[in-house]
Amino acid sequence: MRTKILIAAMAAAIGLSPIAKADDLISEKDIGGKFSANIGLTNEYLFRGITQSGDGNPAVYGGFDFAHNSGVYVGTWASSINFGGNIETDFYGGWSGEVTSEKIGLNIGAIYYHYPSASGSLDLDYWEGYVGVSKDFGVAAASAKFSYSPDWTGTTEGDAQYLEAGVDVPAGKYFTINLHAGHQWFEENAEVGFDDYTDWSIGVSFGLFGFTAKLAYVDTDLPEGQLTTYGQEDSSKFIASLSRSF
Repeated sequence: MRTKILIAAMAAAIGLSPIAKADDLISEKDIGGKFSANIGLTNEYLFRGITQSGDGNPAVYGGFDFAHNSGVYVGTWASSINFGGNIETDFYGGWSGEVTSEKIGLNIGAIYYHYPSASGSLDLDYWEGYVGVSKDFGVAAASAKFSYSPDWTGTTEGDAQYLEAGVDVPAGKYFTINLHAGHQWFEENAEVGFDDYTDWSIGVSFGLFGFTAKLAYVDTDLPEGQLTTYGQEDSSKFIASLSRSF
């Protein structure tokens, strides 16, 4: 910072104008959309109620997105994990927008889960298609989503489905209560290694110095301590995260 101040002072002394910022060769306005990014930290990364980073292990994550004014979007997201590798990278795209005069939101797309550091003997990559609906009632915002995978991670055959619903309720000026429940089905339970299950969570989110902080209690109806496909034990969790979008 001190160097920048000295340079500016020297430029003023010899009559030079500050260097102007060049215009973008191609701006967001030119392409009719907006770029965004996000980064975060959590005390444990859970996916559908099951740990991905290992019991009690923290995870860092981040993503990059582009949303076109037409509703079309693409993006990527990555997180540290601790099973069969050390990183998960997701690629997704779809369309979202309001489809009725009642302002019901529709979200249709697909996501590819990629595990680049997994050993050659592990077939963890898979993709899912999804469709979701949402509605903001003012006093609360509700959403529901159905996801389908024709070849779920770690299996040589067999599809999987996941149905979830959530409600976000503003609580005063600063807080939002977050409720979520979902159910996971597997065609090949024997190969997956555990039964179909339900997960749920209750939490609260709030702004903190420009960041979004979340605290939640997460659980499933799987037997306590059961090993999952990821080689991790299932148990109830208290999860904390801090993230920021740009």
